[in-house]
Amino acid sequence: MGETQFTPGPWRVRFGNIGHVTAENGALVAKCQRLTSLCNLQANARLIAAAPDLYEALERVIKIIDDSSWCLKLTEERAALAKARGETP
Repeated sequence: MGETQFTPGPWRVRFGNIGHVTAENGALVAKCQRLTSLCNLQANARLIAAAPDLYEALERVIKIIDDSSWCLKLTEERAALAKARGETP
């Protein structure tokens, strides 16, 4: 697997600044803007905050499958991780 270059997690949603997602060290990772409703903004912020956890979970699943005798290619899953690492456009 490639090396990640994104800000390490965990990331958290800050409700004091609605829609702000920050890293554990306080760095601002994302600032969601209110496009349609407050609910959408909060849901988007929570999804972004979960990104490092989702990335790590997918990495673990691929490793488990790679280490087993399963015959799965996981092409889309590998592509998603490569995209997160900036290896594909």
